[in-house]
Amino acid sequence: MEKLAITQKEINSIVWKACDTFRGVIDPSQYKDYVFTMLFVKYLSDVWKDKRNIYFEKYKGDEQRKELKEL
Repeated sequence: MEKLAITQKEINSIVWKACDTFRGVIDPSQYKDYVFTMLFVKYLSDVWKDKRNIYFEKYKGDEQRKELKEL
């Protein structure tokens, strides 16, 4: 399966649309609460993926050892 490159313009468009879902629903002063939460979840996701890749390389593709290490 071929991976398609995502451009900065596409990322900006997606983020802008996500912010649009909050407009009118919540008070603008509360945006930061939602944005910080989304950024924190993204950070956790990235750290988990990085650790997973490190273990995958360390155990030379051995899925079973990598999964046990993640626990």
